[in-house]
Amino acid sequence: MNNSDMGRVHAYLLRHRFIETKSGRRNVSREEREIATLLRDADFAMRRQFEEILDGQGLQLVAFTSFDVKGIASGATVFMLARKPDSAPPFWGTERLVSRMLQVRGINNDAEAKTWFTQLWFVLLDLLYTRKNRSPNAMQDWVDTTFTKEVFIDAVKDYLNDQVRKIDPGTLEVDQVYKTLTSLKTGAEAQVCNAFLELMLDAGLIEEVNKDAYRQSLLFAYEMKTNFDRQLAHLLPSLDQLAAATEILVERTEEETEAK
Repeated sequence: MNNSDMGRVHAYLLRHRFIETKSGRRNVSREEREIATLLRDADFAMRRQFEEILDGQGLQLVAFTSFDVKGIASGATVFMLARKPDSAPPFWGTERLVSRMLQVRGINNDAEAKTWFTQLWFVLLDLLYTRKNRSPNAMQDWVDTTFTKEVFIDAVKDYLNDQVRKIDPGTLEVDQVYKTLTSLKTGAEAQVCNAFLELMLDAGLIEEVNKDAYRQSLLFAYEMKTNFDRQLAHLLPSLDQLAAATEILVERTEEETEAK
């Protein structure tokens, strides 16, 4: 791998977040296979140079084979571009997130777009972890996390009806989150869920296994494992941690969380 090849690898990973030399789960394009092979066969000096560049950007290159994690084809290597704990790579901002969520009728500003995405994220965590009795450290179980779009939409509706709308807004010191989550018209839940799933696919955090059927990606499982204790554990105080997350996000404002 020369400097030109390194540039190709870097650009591809920034766009797709993970690459495989081959896969038994999905079709691997010729370009992806070439990029992954370049990285796999790179000499130590070039690989080290590439990793140092990524480190300066708040990223780390993670490589797995079938001996490390299940779900990887025999003889294959998976490379993932993971965020380092507590880092915020400047080129992974929220512009794409906000612009896509604002396409949903009833979401009117950046704050509402971010609120909806955060809430849907925790509903997804409930599906992937709590309901499957998984720990956030259970990276190996990522291949057994398939869910359908219909199940996700139903879970969002249940959350809104059974938890959010049953809150007495008079008990909330700040009701911005409550108003945001109760402002969409009936039927808009599917639209906001579609936007969320599209963003998650685009970010390489879920993968489509069949039409309207998805699974947590290995990248998603890895980042949860490496970042949970550092960034999320203090927000989830109960024994049923992920199940408690949505209630906390509705009832506690960002300012109150920071004050703690």
